[in-house]
Amino acid sequence: MLSSRGLTGSRLLPAVMVGLAALLAAGVAVTGFVWNAHHERAALRIETLWHPAVTEVGAVRAAAGDVRAASLAGAAGAGLRDESAKALEQHLKTLGGLVADTDAEVASEFTDLGRDVSRWLADARSGAAGDRMRTYGLPASAVGAVPAEGTYAAVDARTGNLAALLERRSAREAQDAMWHMHGVMFYILGLAVALLVAAVVAAVVLQRRYLAPADVLARRLRRAAGGDVSATGPPPGSGRGWIGRLSEEAEGVRERLAVSQRESRRNEEALVQVGPVVKGLHEILASCEEPGPGIAVAGDVRAAEGLIAGDYLGAVALPDGPTAVFLGDVCGHGVAAGLLAVRLKSVLTVGLRLDADLDASVRAVHHALADEDCFTTLAVAVLDPERSTLTWVNAGHGEPFLRRVDGTVRRLGTTGPLVHPFLEAPPGTWGTHTVRFGPGDLLVLSTDGLTEGRRHDGEEFGEQRVCDVLAHLDDPTPAEAVAALHAAAERFDVDPGRDDISLLAAAPSSSDDRPPGRSAV
Repeated sequence: MLSSRGLTGSRLLPAVMVGLAALLAAGVAVTGFVWNAHHERAALRIETLWHPAVTEVGAVRAAAGDVRAASLAGAAGAGLRDESAKALEQHLKTLGGLVADTDAEVASEFTDLGRDVSRWLADARSGAAGDRMRTYGLPASAVGAVPAEGTYAAVDARTGNLAALLERRSAREAQDAMWHMHGVMFYILGLAVALLVAAVVAAVVLQRRYLAPADVLARRLRRAAGGDVSATGPPPGSGRGWIGRLSEEAEGVRERLAVSQRESRRNEEALVQVGPVVKGLHEILASCEEPGPGIAVAGDVRAAEGLIAGDYLGAVALPDGPTAVFLGDVCGHGVAAGLLAVRLKSVLTVGLRLDADLDASVRAVHHALADEDCFTTLAVAVLDPERSTLTWVNAGHGEPFLRRVDGTVRRLGTTGPLVHPFLEAPPGTWGTHTVRFGPGDLLVLSTDGLTEGRRHDGEEFGEQRVCDVLAHLDDPTPAEAVAALHAAAERFDVDPGRDDISLLAAAPSSSDDRPPGRSAV
């Protein structure tokens, strides 16, 4: 026979078990809520602080580059220099507002950047810089040591350091957000266990009132934990006390998992599409059309990052026989520069087909840059084998190399400024020059990724090495010239990650030199 104390204990045991189960479920729910709040806060900081700050640092660097370009232009770039300096100060002010509430290291780096920018702009406005190339012309990568204060190299180095620091902060926030997401997953698993315990106890204490809903909820949570978030219908036990509230919370988590799963599928599909898109963009940037009769062409684009470069080249057969060849370089490299380069190449190709006037074609490229915050250099040459002439326009590009049949190499100088949306471009802005171009001659266009390429000890490849390679060619054909220059750069150990390296070569060639129906490109 049971004593009254034992009977009382047997009555209290289910209630205690129910209470413990409820406390466990509540604790897990609170923990999950806290983890989710941390995740959302970290994601918000990445979206509203670190990403905008990194973007603004890029804008500061671009504006500094504009000030540098305008300052190197001397008196002709005074107006552009002042406008670019104002833009630089505005971007710096915006960046200061973003990083004001960050940690001390970021604040210190920003303060150093502001000091260097102020001193550099003061020199730029006063014209007090004695060594203009040292003050404005050399980026941090070209200095090799700690840049002197008050120079573009110091500003360039500070912006690079600050961008790297902000990227590390963003990566750390992203890592924290990932850990919080893992916590949410553990929360789901813990909640499933807690609800299963509550369901078993409720089945003993309250029979069917909570048993069936808890069983359905447990199955849903197990599927959600395994990646299946396809359950439909209202959550089990809706409106039935504490288990109903837990069910609604679990349903909210499941719905968030469903959204995450859909986004993950879209991201996977996007990754599958990236490969063909990148290859297609590279082919567009590096491809040449069939040149006109009597001209052989060879070209190659080697990107600093992956396959997409900011360089673009091409050959266009013009009416009445001549062939136009061109090579351009958009500031920067990577995907953004590559997409802009594709657009500029299309504009230039259409312009050459419609009108062989080189100044008009370059002005069409200038018009295409009207809404962009960057510039391009460009060299275009028209080769006429019938008249044995070469007519070119050089918009701020590295001077092309012209190898004569006797092995001597001369340079084709610039005929106008680089193509920048801030510069006005009335007709005649880019003039043209013409020289003789006959059998045995060879034209080579290159980007500064080759001539200004450096190996790890800081030594530059240089224009003289290009001239030496071309002068000693055994077979001065376009394909051989491109291959020889790339081989020389590889022997020199030029760092391929610094900048895109692109080459385009052209030479007179009889139709018998090419297989029928195939291009010499």
